[in-house]
Amino acid sequence: MKRLSASPTTAMTAAYYTIVIAGMVTGLIGFVAAYTQTSTQPLAEVISPRAALTCLFSAMGLWAAIRSAPGWRVFFGSVIVIAAAYSSVMDSRLAPWLPEFFSHFAQPSVQWPVAVLYGLLGICILFGISQDKRRYLWRLSSPLLIVGGVLLSVLCWMGESYQHVAPHPMLASLASLLLVFYGVVLWLGSHQQEIPQPLPSIRALLTASLSASVITIIWFLLSLESVSRLENEGVRAVTEAGNSREMVSVENYRLMQRLVNRWQNISDYDLRRLMEMDIISYLNDIEQIESIMFLNQQGQLVWEETKPESESLSALLDEVDVQNWFRATERRGAVYIPTVSITEMQDPVILLKLPLFRYNGTASENGTNLFGYVLTAFNFARLVNPAMQETDSPFKTYAQVQNNYLLHSMGDYTEIRKLEDFSGHYLFSYQRTMRVPLGLELTLRGYLTNTTELRRAANLYTLVVGGGWILCVLLVISLENAAILRSQRAQLQFQASHDRLTGLANRTVLEEILGNHCKRIEGTDEALAVIFIDLDGFKPINDSLGLAVGDKLLIETANRIQKIMREGSRVARFGGDEFVVIVPRLSKDAPITDLVNDILSSIAQPYLIDSYRLYVTASIGITTTMESVADPKQLIQDADMAMYQAKRQGRNHYQFYTADISERFHVSVTIRNELQHVLEQNALQLFYQPIFSAKDHTIVGVEALLRWQREDGSYVSPAEFIPLAEDSGQIIPIGSWVLQQACSDGVRLQEYGDFQVAVNLSSIQVHRANFIESLKHTLNLTGFKSSKLNLELTESILMEDSHQAIRILDALRVQGFSVSIDDFGTGFSSLSYLKSLPIDTLKIDRSFIQDVISGKHDAAIARGIIAMASQLDLNVVAEGVETAEQVAFVEEAGCHYMQGFYFARPMPFSELICFIQNYKAKRS
Repeated sequence: MKRLSASPTTAMTAAYYTIVIAGMVTGLIGFVAAYTQTSTQPLAEVISPRAALTCLFSAMGLWAAIRSAPGWRVFFGSVIVIAAAYSSVMDSRLAPWLPEFFSHFAQPSVQWPVAVLYGLLGICILFGISQDKRRYLWRLSSPLLIVGGVLLSVLCWMGESYQHVAPHPMLASLASLLLVFYGVVLWLGSHQQEIPQPLPSIRALLTASLSASVITIIWFLLSLESVSRLENEGVRAVTEAGNSREMVSVENYRLMQRLVNRWQNISDYDLRRLMEMDIISYLNDIEQIESIMFLNQQGQLVWEETKPESESLSALLDEVDVQNWFRATERRGAVYIPTVSITEMQDPVILLKLPLFRYNGTASENGTNLFGYVLTAFNFARLVNPAMQETDSPFKTYAQVQNNYLLHSMGDYTEIRKLEDFSGHYLFSYQRTMRVPLGLELTLRGYLTNTTELRRAANLYTLVVGGGWILCVLLVISLENAAILRSQRAQLQFQASHDRLTGLANRTVLEEILGNHCKRIEGTDEALAVIFIDLDGFKPINDSLGLAVGDKLLIETANRIQKIMREGSRVARFGGDEFVVIVPRLSKDAPITDLVNDILSSIAQPYLIDSYRLYVTASIGITTTMESVADPKQLIQDADMAMYQAKRQGRNHYQFYTADISERFHVSVTIRNELQHVLEQNALQLFYQPIFSAKDHTIVGVEALLRWQREDGSYVSPAEFIPLAEDSGQIIPIGSWVLQQACSDGVRLQEYGDFQVAVNLSSIQVHRANFIESLKHTLNLTGFKSSKLNLELTESILMEDSHQAIRILDALRVQGFSVSIDDFGTGFSSLSYLKSLPIDTLKIDRSFIQDVISGKHDAAIARGIIAMASQLDLNVVAEGVETAEQVAFVEEAGCHYMQGFYFARPMPFSELICFIQNYKAKRS
């Protein structure tokens, strides 16, 4: 049967075009919004013209790539690559080394990480997707853009880290989101089978354009409204701060002027007493006054009064800038902030100088004479912020003094900055002139220093627009798939009864046909047969050469089987690489084995698929209604069990069903179920068998051995349940438990001596991707040292992938583990691999040790293994040592370690501790 195929406007193509249209709309609207913006504040530029053009050109380049327009594709790709390279260089340390004329160009609107990723996008657009190598470029670049965009989006949520993306939070979040979507576009484009891809329907294009425009316009409106509101708030904050400080300065000036006026008109007799009273009152009642000084006509200090907790400020009078200020404002009131209070004291003070004129009987031009000066020192922070509280405004206002210093009151202290500190990029910067008494004008500057609200809004709006674009993609996909779904409904009936790939009857029809035949032969002497066919070696072909090759092989196999069918027989695909044949009428003239042999021979012939010459065989199980119950499901099940038995016998073989096969399967299933129950109840046990030095018979370590004791007290042999656990995957939790328990016991065992703990591992465990990580996790969890853990592996680890096995063993050695090959001589036993295996120990299988005394061949093999291992600098452990004669042989042959019943049987951990203590006591 012909495979169902989607229409040209598949879901992936529809998603590609929709995202590209969204990028075009965003770039176009952003460009218009950037050039119609009237505000000069960087805060108002939610997207710069350069960023908008980059977005637009990227989308148009992707459109040209899928539409196979090489001229436009190369143009847009080149522009993006050049712009990205310029932005990356200008944002790097190379910028100061560039020629002078580069400074006349526009500054980059994004930082170098974004520029690099957009440069990668430009390269992909530049090369297109028509060739396989270019397609791979898109496929490899896609995850880089997606992951990079996600990471940059995460930065946008982390404080001021958005500045690593772009200067503006709105632009940073939008640029990161677009990178993710463009990465998805690259992935979608790399999987397009045909270039150019047809356009979606007009309805889909209109829907994509309209919905993307609405969503993008909403984003721009929300963003512009947020920045406009924040900009107005900033202007208002600076204006209000200026008005407040002007009012405070006037109030304090008037306060001190009233004091001077009181002293000017009182008699000489009462002046001193009044001065003392007023000064004490002012210092106690006015928080912002630090000191009041009285200076004579020459500006020399007469006396100073300060708050009890404050230090004298008279040293300020010796400063050159203060003396110059005095001379410049002689006989006049003036305000000044000494430079030393900013640079050295780090606590700026404001000096208010008011002249005191008194009549002394001598005529003057205005009837009064200069008596002296009242010099008041105000604490800047308390004067500007009398409440001594830090506001929660995102804006900070600074008073510019001495041309170069900026002062900001923060609670009860003053933040001091230099003007050049603010020479970098700030989203909002506003200044106004603040007029204080005595004709002094100060510049008040406001900056946006807390972007929390802006970042929160930017990230929220970006989530909204991202979600909107996703909904837009889903809407367009649904429109495009509607036609496909309508066409597919016409084929559903066929698919319900036939396999889509091969056109054979499917499982449902198979059981229905088989049921009809069973009813037909019921009560008659007629018999039918069910043949279950499973391909040998199909999975490696499917995995390595791809599904397309695998599908063609299955189709060819189905055709071969159908060609040799007898009249009335029916072939069905059961699933995967399994086929079932129903032979409704058995005949002595045409034995079923003839048909089975024909099937085996036909399948064994070479397959010429694409450019490959492939070989597969089949394992076949056969049952008839003479051996099995005439029930469809039971017949298929029995034939399936017979097929698995044929696989165990070497494959490319057939096997008839017998009751013994069913019994063996039943036992296996029972053991698996019991094992699962034991796992859930945590009822497995670890026994330990000591390992002894062949030199002095001291205990050097133990081997952990898994034991399963049934409720009736009997033990299940590991040889029975370990292979089943490996087949079912239960070996993974079992192996994890064994490792953890052995390491935990190993930690306790170190209290009684420096012992190694050997643990047997399954090759399935070792070949898992996270094996070494889980092993290290177990050691970290238990606190057991890797140098004390000996990992025992059988030679079967080399059977599946010897090169991968060697890499794993190398990694284990690097981590400090010692590795042993267990049961050496009974498995793979490749000497060519043995010389390069990164192992420490060989364990001679007990089958060689048992007959070393009576069998000269076993003795020769054992001596050969020991001699070979010694030449390879490997330790040797003899297993199964049970007699004194065997001990003597092992010692004489040069073996390093031994274990067996002669020394000790496997025992629980508690008994092991007692054994070690007693053994040491006997030897001491």
